[in-house]
Amino acid sequence: MKKITISLVCLLILSAFALNADAQKGQLKLNLDYSYSLPLGNFKKDLISDASPRGVNGSFMYGINNKWSAGLSLGYQDYYQKYPRDVYTTGDHEVTSAVLSNSIQTMPVLAKAMFTPLADSKAFIQPYVSLGTGISIVDFSQYLGEFSSTATNASFTVQGGAGIMVPFKKNSGAGFNLGAGYNYTAYNKFGYKNLNSLAFNAG
Repeated sequence: MKKITISLVCLLILSAFALNADAQKGQLKLNLDYSYSLPLGNFKKDLISDASPRGVNGSFMYGINNKWSAGLSLGYQDYYQKYPRDVYTTGDHEVTSAVLSNSIQTMPVLAKAMFTPLADSKAFIQPYVSLGTGISIVDFSQYLGEFSSTATNASFTVQGGAGIMVPFKKNSGAGFNLGAGYNYTAYNKFGYKNLNSLAFNAG
């Protein structure tokens, strides 16, 4: 809960700064989105098979020109999976019958670029593509009966996305965003590698 609060405070600070800048220059925009994430690959196979409906992200983008913008993206996603009781072999080669649960929180901090190809056409619906790169702070906790493993690491992350933006009304500075993004996170801890996911965003 504390991590969620910190993330929301950061997004609110970002929001206040962005809205003030937008009123003065008209070149800075803030996106605030709800995020629903699906683990992929080894992430889904080895750690978390369930989707995560507990996510939020925000980006603060500066308009370089009509079509290109660049800025900073912050996010938070909470994953949790509890598996039925089974027999596991621990690190000292002992066999243990226990319930296994994994809890993973990712907090990406990315430099982001966005391209809006139809910006000059003044089309009402504006498609976009985006690319971000940076790091994700990953909090990992695994519980196997009375045994537990925890770690916090910074992992290289690349994010590619696409979507549409629809203003609430013509010439409005505010609107609705709907998109999806693929996240590659180069995680390597406790024998687990790569926390890749597909996220759906709306805001």
